[in-house]
Amino acid sequence: MKKKIKCMKDLDLFKPLNDIEKQKVVKLAHSRHFSKGEIIFNEGEPADAIYLLRSGKILLFKISREGKEISLDILNEGDILGENTIFDDIDHTFSARALEETFICSCQKVDFPKLLSNPEISIKIIKSLTDKLNTYTDSMANIALCDVKNRIMNTLIRLSKKYGVETPSGIQLKILLTHEDIAHLVNASRVMVTNMIKELKNEGKITIINRYYVIREEYQINLKIKEF
Repeated sequence: MKKKIKCMKDLDLFKPLNDIEKQKVVKLAHSRHFSKGEIIFNEGEPADAIYLLRSGKILLFKISREGKEISLDILNEGDILGENTIFDDIDHTFSARALEETFICSCQKVDFPKLLSNPEISIKIIKSLTDKLNTYTDSMANIALCDVKNRIMNTLIRLSKKYGVETPSGIQLKILLTHEDIAHLVNASRVMVTNMIKELKNEGKITIINRYYVIREEYQINLKIKEF
C-alpha cells in the first residue's frame, strides 16, 4: 500500500537531498484546501507551480473544440502535478478539478532553480513527465478506438501499473474508485459504466474485493489498445 506522504520533502523526488536541503523544500511549500468540484487550475492559465496531492482526488481533463470534456487521468494521494512548469514558461495544457474534498501542497516555480542544481532530481522530474505523457496518450487512444467496456478494462489495467499489488486473486488496485470516477476516466455515463462493470465481472475478467478492483493476471498486458 502506498506510504503516507506528509510533506513535499518526503517525496521520492527529493530523496537525493540532504536534511538541510529538505528543510528548504518545507519552507517553499504552501498548503490549500479545495472543495468538491472546485477548479485547481484551468487550461490556458499560466503554469507556475508544482503540486503534491496530500488527500482527495483530482481529475485532469481537456475541453475539445466542440466543448466536450475529455478526461485524462485521476490523481490520488501522493501524486505530483505540474512538473513541466519547472523547465519553461508555459500555460497549462489541461485543467484540474477536485473530485472530492482535497488538500494539496504547492511550490512556486520561481523557488525551484536552487533545487534543480541536483542532477538526480532533474532526471526524476524528466522521467515523471515522460510517464505522464505516455499515460495521457494512452487515454486519448483508448477513448478514440475502444467501446466503453474495453475502455474500462484498459483503464483499470493502466491504473494497475501504478497502484496495483499482487494478490492470490490477481492484481488488486489499492485505490478506491467509484463508478463515477471511472465514468470520468472513460468519458461515459455512470449508468453505462455500472452495466459494463457487471459484464466484466460476469466474464471473470475482474472481481471486487472489499471495494477494491482486482484484475486476473492473464489480463495484465502491455498498455496497448486491445480487444478483450
